[in-house]
Amino acid sequence: MALIKILDDSISNIIAAGEVVENPASMIKELLENSLDAESTLIQIEVLNGGSYVKISDNGKGMSKEDVLLSIERHATSKISSKEDIFNLRTYGFRGEALASIAAVSKLSMSSKTKDDKLGTIINAYGGVVRKYENFSRTTGTEIEIRDLFYNTPARKKFLRKESTEYGKIKDIVLKEALANPNVSINLFIDGKQTLKTTGNGIESTIFELFGKNVLKNLEKFEYGYLGNVEILRSSKEYIFTYVNGRYVKSNLLDRAVIDAYYTKLMKGKYPFVILMYNVNPKEIDVNVHPSKKIIKFSDEKIVYNDVKKTIEDFFYEFDRKSWQPTLKPKVENKVEEVEKSEYIPINIFSKEELGVKPLQVKETKLLYENPFYEEEIVEKKIVEDKKIENKVEYMKPFFEKKEGEEKHYEILGQIFNTYILVNRDDNLEIYDQHIIHERLLYEELMSSFEKKDISSQILLLPEVVDISPVDKDTIFNNIEIFERLGFEIDEISNNQIALRAVPNFNFRESITNIFENILNDLKNNNKVGDIREKIIISMSCKGAIKAGQRLNMQEMQNMVRRLHEVGKYTCPHGRPIISKISKYDLDKMFGRVK
Repeated sequence: MALIKILDDSISNIIAAGEVVENPASMIKELLENSLDAESTLIQIEVLNGGSYVKISDNGKGMSKEDVLLSIERHATSKISSKEDIFNLRTYGFRGEALASIAAVSKLSMSSKTKDDKLGTIINAYGGVVRKYENFSRTTGTEIEIRDLFYNTPARKKFLRKESTEYGKIKDIVLKEALANPNVSINLFIDGKQTLKTTGNGIESTIFELFGKNVLKNLEKFEYGYLGNVEILRSSKEYIFTYVNGRYVKSNLLDRAVIDAYYTKLMKGKYPFVILMYNVNPKEIDVNVHPSKKIIKFSDEKIVYNDVKKTIEDFFYEFDRKSWQPTLKPKVENKVEEVEKSEYIPINIFSKEELGVKPLQVKETKLLYENPFYEEEIVEKKIVEDKKIENKVEYMKPFFEKKEGEEKHYEILGQIFNTYILVNRDDNLEIYDQHIIHERLLYEELMSSFEKKDISSQILLLPEVVDISPVDKDTIFNNIEIFERLGFEIDEISNNQIALRAVPNFNFRESITNIFENILNDLKNNNKVGDIREKIIISMSCKGAIKAGQRLNMQEMQNMVRRLHEVGKYTCPHGRPIISKISKYDLDKMFGRVK
């Protein structure tokens, strides 16, 4: 008796659904792309209950009564008809699996009508089994309603994330599809609230609607899309949007080509804002590598890499040649009048006195060359208000306080390479990494204050405006308690902007906007609350600590080393050692004094 059996359609459809419909976002992607293939100019998406309920309506070509019934059958498609068509794709869909897979794991209702039909058609299917199929009065286009997604696959439903996470994924995919289709109006409603809207008035209008005015004005158009300048650098690669033949793809090859072309213009840990619209002969790519079709394979990766990289580099060369001016001017508009008087203040976070006055928080405005793709390290400091100040001046204990009667068992010898502190201690030459010392000290203070809910804030005289995406906005306000405990006070300006009205009262070495963006990225990429709080404190400590290359005076070095020994922890929060030792015996042996 044969042990191998052919699975019936209901089982094979559920298995196929596991590949195509990973979560509500992947389902919406398939439905949205069907609407786009139908030449729709207006698409509306409604989502409830974390994506368990979805309704998508369009004004596309619609389907005949026969096609409506066939559309929920596997391998039924209008996109291709021969083997050659697979290698000459000009549509999003082609496999005929999306609707069949969705119908297999949900309760589906679909109505559609073509312009030539007097009546439309409606079909209801539960778990892929048709329950209703009849004529229906409606306008041209299609409406698909999904209820109880994964109702018959409880194991798949169990792996869904919390609602806010699933909503974030949905917004992200809709945003990327909207960016690729700027002549289509796309509206997304989540729990009855409109969270994303494009009007279909072209690419620049779409960029403005999705990312705001500041992003749009800092983009330059080039042959393959848009390149951002240094005003809108980001802390992660997620703002490199890569499209091939109008399809959003994840491509390490294209990411690498973009980043390598920007190489001389990027600060460490920063990434450009780029919209790359790359077109190739459909025969030169394979989009059938992955069920989601987000991963593609180029027939000649080297040619594609060199083409993208060289095109961007050539644009920069021409842009630099035309726009270069040797004079300095403020790049940020309308910022000069923020205060009556601006002072240039040397950057030094360590008090040189044993008892000092708490400094006012300052806000940075970088002065740039007229060429926006290059950045000069000239920093203008602007005074802002501290809400802790009651009588104009507040005396406080310095960050590194000397204890009376403290017994010292070491001697500070000096600093080398503006990076390491040399210490003579117990017949050992100890070498301390100044960045890691400060990182450890900041971490201890931040973590202690966070756990006590005691991180103080400084109110900014002029709020810091930050550009965000709809996904960023959800992440921020779903985690507002964490931001508030970290000392931030945040107000919503629009779907694309927030205002930082208060910031943590710490002497960070990096701009507070960069630190805020790093926290935001950590929150977007981590779903475990306990882990993310620890990660955020570590990230703030690392970004806020002094860097290698900064000269310290003797008092600063003594204060740092003393505080470190008070803390008694000799690694950074990531686990890197702070101290390296060379014993007197090793030195004697090195010079032949002992054998």
